[in-house]
Amino acid sequence: MVKKNRLPYKDIHTRHHKKAGKNLAFVFFMNLTFNIIVIIGGLATNSMAILSDCIHDVSDTISIGLAWVLEKISQKNPSKNYSYGYERFSILGAVIISVFVIFMGFVILSEAIPRIFSPEGVDSSGMLIVAVVGIIFKSVSVYRLHKGETFNEKAILLHQLGDIFEWIAILILSLVLIFWKGSPNLDPYVSIGIAIWLIFNLGRNLHKSLEVLLQKVPDSFNSEEFYRQIMGLDGVRDIEDYHIWSLDGIDTIMTLKVNVDLKKDTFLIKKEITEISKQYNVVDITIEFT
Repeated sequence: MVKKNRLPYKDIHTRHHKKAGKNLAFVFFMNLTFNIIVIIGGLATNSMAILSDCIHDVSDTISIGLAWVLEKISQKNPSKNYSYGYERFSILGAVIISVFVIFMGFVILSEAIPRIFSPEGVDSSGMLIVAVVGIIFKSVSVYRLHKGETFNEKAILLHQLGDIFEWIAILILSLVLIFWKGSPNLDPYVSIGIAIWLIFNLGRNLHKSLEVLLQKVPDSFNSEEFYRQIMGLDGVRDIEDYHIWSLDGIDTIMTLKVNVDLKKDTFLIKKEITEISKQYNVVDITIEFT
């Protein structure tokens, strides 16, 4: 006998991803505007840190645009080919973005390291102006994304935080260069530090995104405690099989096969299991009684 209980999963999911789509659209247009400023500033100042950010910031805009498109796709209703809907397109976006930004981090390293051995003069005053504008633009984007719940938003948030750290570092560097003219090789060191930060943090986000795609039990789900609670219900003899996974890294889905005493009130048992599942952020549960 199969009893199925569906919580308003689609409504919850759609709310998360519609909000994410709006956030990503806002950040996309912010970055697109800032791209023009960075390109002009990089060429005008001859700063490796800013020129690296030209590459970096164009990659920002491309990745945010991709995230926005995939977030929109993830809101589509289920179809006969995608019976669970398109939620995982959001996670796919996070994976692609993380890989892309990690790659760009290595590109920045390859451009910055040679500059250590062949430093070039930079326009420190121009760097200061571009850095201040960069901090303002990126801070607005981070504020818009800081409460985001999807992996897509988290990937872009990390990227934008990396940008803020980069522009703060460039701001400090420009001040140092203004008052200490003999240190042009500090410029590539800033780029190297930020590239390493991006590779490390986006690598962690990539790892978490891949865990969701591989249907790993969510980290927040305590399997042993859940098993103990279900086994403590009156009429439950055993849990024969259960599967827990997440489609998008936000909400949890479960299928559960429970051996029960059929003389007991199975409707009540199902209700109790559902209530316990809610404590674990399970939004869609299928229960089979044997």
